[in-house]
Amino acid sequence: MIGHKTILIVDDEPVVRALLRVVLGPTAARLIEAADGSEALEIAWREQPDVAVIDVGLPRLSGVDVCRALQTNPNPPAVILITGNVYAEELDGCGAEDVFPKPFQPLELLDAVERCLGVVAATP
Repeated sequence: MIGHKTILIVDDEPVVRALLRVVLGPTAARLIEAADGSEALEIAWREQPDVAVIDVGLPRLSGVDVCRALQTNPNPPAVILITGNVYAEELDGCGAEDVFPKPFQPLELLDAVERCLGVVAATP
């Protein structure tokens, strides 16, 4: 059990945030949420999450901008981006651990988050 870990879920669509809560529930981590890029940064600086699952297409600040800003933290969270309309090459160099296209496979996303949390060993 990893209940002392925190995952930040960032998506402007309440339905997607609800889906991510269900998908990430088995981690037993504390789940916190934000609906836009600016709110995500405010919460991330205050809460210091271990992992952030961030939609690329956010209002106010894009998920890529949030990811880059988080990398300036001395102890940045692992970031996993989810995207419905951005080419992967546009995401190179932003500091994300992984990128999942929508619609994503829930178990694959859960596995990636658990690897970032150190729950399971990375597979070759």
